[in-house]
Amino acid sequence: MYGAEDFTAAPPLGPELTSGKWRVRVIDGDARITEELVSGKEVWSMRNRRVMVDFNRKGQIIKDSGGLFGSWLGSLSNDLNMLPIDYTDWRKVPTYRKEMAWKVIQKKFCFDDPRKRKKYVLSILGCRCRDLKQRIWRTYRRNTLQESFDARPGLVPEDQWKGFVEMQFTDKAKEEETGREPNRGELFIASRSRSDGTFVCEDARICADKLKEVMTESSIQSEAHEAYEQVFGPENSGRVRCVGRGPTPSKYFSNLECTSSTAEVKHLKGRVKDLEDKLDMVLSSSSTTEVKHLKDRVKDLEEKLDIVTDALCKLVESKVQDRFQVIAL
Repeated sequence: MYGAEDFTAAPPLGPELTSGKWRVRVIDGDARITEELVSGKEVWSMRNRRVMVDFNRKGQIIKDSGGLFGSWLGSLSNDLNMLPIDYTDWRKVPTYRKEMAWKVIQKKFCFDDPRKRKKYVLSILGCRCRDLKQRIWRTYRRNTLQESFDARPGLVPEDQWKGFVEMQFTDKAKEEETGREPNRGELFIASRSRSDGTFVCEDARICADKLKEVMTESSIQSEAHEAYEQVFGPENSGRVRCVGRGPTPSKYFSNLECTSSTAEVKHLKGRVKDLEDKLDMVLSSSSTTEVKHLKDRVKDLEEKLDIVTDALCKLVESKVQDRFQVIAL
């Protein structure tokens, strides 16, 4: 039976772990190492024995231990007592909850350097938790807030479900769901994932895990696009990977950077407009000449922002073109 102290069975919310087995090395309490065929379900039942995790030179989990670890970690993400679903972002999950998860992971898996591997492993767990929330919402979402409350899965605590559903109906969640163009990392992951969440091959899984780790640390859209280059290297001249045949590197990246920069300027212009509205209220009792002078200053600031926007876009486009001319040489 599943228990909070011994962790000898998978959390009940998760789907049944596949019966597939991986050939891995297992180390016991006496430091004896054996090679065995192990399933994710058997990892949960292990006592005083741990699976040894293999890493490549880039710090990525490889070989059969990678497949087993990924499958088991997805199962751990279903433990809603430890990792609730009513947090908007993995970075907002309290540290003590992540530490609890890390202790459980170390009870089942052996790492060559736990301190060195901890951040990477927890970032993968964060991605698994995000995948779980997306899967739950696809299955149980309804048209209205109340209908979604009523559709609560039996194994999800009521308070968690209420908070989770309310998050999905916020304006920000709706915008993220429908109003943002997916970046290249997301396109890579989606195009190489099966409907059950597994990947088409082991290499695709390794690359997807690395992409998710880098994208988790990148909150700005342009930085998220750069995550693809961090994993796969810089673009060659003439084409951009993962976006089809049409865009060239210079056009694609100049448009991306310009869009990001323009969004920041628009945000500043919005703040200027707010200040202008407040001025109307605060200075309503002031002299006409004084109000006119302040409004002229605000208008002048808006015009300067427009000039900065145009100049910034031209500068970005010029730099991107120079960059790919160098690559072409």
